[in-house]
Amino acid sequence: MGVSVMLTGWNWIGIILWIIAIAYFVFVIHFIRVRQLMLIVKTKKAFAWKNFLQYVGLLAVSVAAFAMMAYLSFFRSVDYTSHQDVTVSTTYRPLVLTSVDNDFYYAQAQRRTTGSRPVISYSYWVKGNKYTVSGHNSAVAVGANPMSMSASAYPWSKKQLAKEDKENGKAFAAEMTIHYKKSFINGLGVRSGRVADQYTLIRVPAASFVDQK
Repeated sequence: MGVSVMLTGWNWIGIILWIIAIAYFVFVIHFIRVRQLMLIVKTKKAFAWKNFLQYVGLLAVSVAAFAMMAYLSFFRSVDYTSHQDVTVSTTYRPLVLTSVDNDFYYAQAQRRTTGSRPVISYSYWVKGNKYTVSGHNSAVAVGANPMSMSASAYPWSKKQLAKEDKENGKAFAAEMTIHYKKSFINGLGVRSGRVADQYTLIRVPAASFVDQK
């Protein structure tokens, strides 16, 4: 699916520009090599200021083209609250208590003993399924606030979170998927229609409802 999305719509513009940037770089290297060989054959010298300045100009254009494409494709930051850049969809699923080692939990946290991020992943149960998500793209919210500190960086609907909190007894999973909008600017960076980020907020009434493995 990722490849098919990349090769459709506005992304063709970015792909063509990448091909042009790479082809131009190859041309510049070949051109410099040929000109240097001609210079050596004609003058028996390996350096000429006129050639050197020409090489610098060609390489500068090539580097600028690569820098621009790299910025658009990899480094351009996108505001997840901007309706012009992204579309946001959120799925809410009520959690179900599940028996684990003679006790009942809504979720499990797989932990490591060292490192700055001790949680490797979270698993949680909904009706008929178990889901496991990376600790880098998920968080558990407990207490009065249905949103954790790390999750607050994402564009959640506070009204909907409060509604889910009330209807599901503070036990639900909110799964957010953010797609780059199908637009010209996103196509330049070969991002159009692709997933920008995913995040899962696991809401439980108290920390005791999470099995700490």
